[in-house]
Parts: sequence; C-alpha cells; structure tokens
Amino acid sequence: RRMMYLLLKELTHQAEDTIIAFATLIKDVNSDVEMNRANAIRVISGIMDSTMLSQMERYLKQAIVDKEPYVASSALIAGVHLADQSLDIIKRWITEVQEALNSRSIMVQYHALGLLHKIKRRDRLAVTKLVTMLADSGTLRSHYAHCLLI
Repeated sequence: RRMMYLLLKELTHQAEDTIIAFATLIKDVNSDVEMNRANAIRVISGIMDSTMLSQMERYLKQAIVDKEPYVASSALIAGVHLADQSLDIIKRWITEVQEALNSRSIMVQYHALGLLHKIKRRDRLAVTKLVTMLADSGTLRSHYAHCLLI
C-alpha cells in the first residue's frame, strides 16, 4: 500500500486526469487505519488543485483535530502546502488549527504553529498577538514550536 501511495504521488505529475486516483484516495482518508489515512492525506495534498480542495476540505478539517498525531500532522502539513494555492480556503480552518495548537503531541503543535503563521503572515498585528499569546501562556511543549516562535 505504501508503494502504491509513492507511485501515485510520482505519476500524478505526468498524468492529466487524476480524478480516478483522487477518488481512490478519498476512500483511504475514511479508513480506520491511521497509517493509511495519514499517507492518503499526504498523497492527496500533492495531487490536489484548488477545485478539488473544496471537496476535500471537510476531510482535512476532521483530520486536523484527529486524536492520532500522525494523521493530524499530515493534515497540517497538507494545509501548509495548499496555502500557496488557495489561502482563502485554508483561512477557514483557523479554529481547527488553533485547537491542534493545544495538542499533547509536539509535532502537531509545531505544524499547527507553522500553518497559523502561514495563514496570518500578511497581518503583522495578528502575528504579534499570536507570538505574545503563546509566549505568555506557556502552553507550548514543543521545542520546535519555540524555535519557530522566535
């Protein structure tokens, strides 16, 4: 299955019609196996364009607040990559991303902070508020997130 994900990710840049692969990967996003969900999200973020993002938005928002850290990190990384294509859709995820910032997993916190910065990077006041709030609250357990905060 992992080899199939790798193959899909590499071949979609050559193929013109990726809708069949996309439909197959959506089934894996709904899977009960965390590894399959996370890997499917990573592959989908590589082949998705802005038109497919609106279909996938609900699944990605659910994955961001997933209790499994690997799935949540995969969804947050997908958001970072997709923010360059369609930041307006990613901005709607701010509630879920802020919830992920309170996660117990250090990597989820790091990726959530990275995505929050990418969402708010054009607004200096919002970035200043975010840095001040996180520096004063002491809720960050991730050393990576502290480095990103600096």
